[in-house]
Amino acid sequence: QLERLMQMQEKKVKGFSLLELLVVVAIIGILSAISFKPFLDWRGDRAVRVEAQNITSVIKDIFSQVQRGQYSFVQFDIQKSGNEYLISSNGMFIDRFTDYVRDKYNASDQLNDFHKFATRCSDSLTWDHVGETDENILTVNQISVDATRIGIGVAGSDVSSDGGRVCFSKDGTYYSPGGIFLSGSTPIERLFICTLRSSGTGCSLGLNNEPPSDQKNTFALEWSRFGNISLKKYSESNGWIEQ
Repeated sequence: QLERLMQMQEKKVKGFSLLELLVVVAIIGILSAISFKPFLDWRGDRAVRVEAQNITSVIKDIFSQVQRGQYSFVQFDIQKSGNEYLISSNGMFIDRFTDYVRDKYNASDQLNDFHKFATRCSDSLTWDHVGETDENILTVNQISVDATRIGIGVAGSDVSSDGGRVCFSKDGTYYSPGGIFLSGSTPIERLFICTLRSSGTGCSLGLNNEPPSDQKNTFALEWSRFGNISLKKYSESNGWIEQ
């Protein structure tokens, strides 16, 4: 009787049939295919968002230092070097700043570059703290962004080796842009960060204040002479949304 009972239990134990296994595999494949693109979109958005937030932090942090009085003059600088974008902040103490302000004319009675809006924020200024080299100074910084994955630029121009820079003073009097952030005598106060376009070019802006159709995950970092620093993300349904 015991042997008969064991035989009956063995008959009740069944495994999956080949057909059932194929059905399960097919379902898993369908679910994976459905979720794969949203996952890639999420990962792409997250990568750009992190870099956009990091860049925003660099300009916010250095602007806050001039407002606190740590520096009298500060600079936000971005350049492209090989496969990297280098974003730096620099600070100038009051003594050096005062020397620049007082040294108004050269030997030919012409205004020195510091007293001209278009040349004040040049890459030839001498800084007391430089984010690129002063790694142990917490008030200045430098970060790098992978240019093979992330695009950065202004409306109509990618970041080049010359790049661009923006200088701030506490009351806005000596505010000035340079490089890609200056068009003629007009300051450009918007920097785009996005997923690198299929053409390999940096971020830009198309018609109607919208990114080109092949430009994904587009963020805009904006500022003014008095700070007002903000980060926005473009949505096809809602336009530019502050982050």
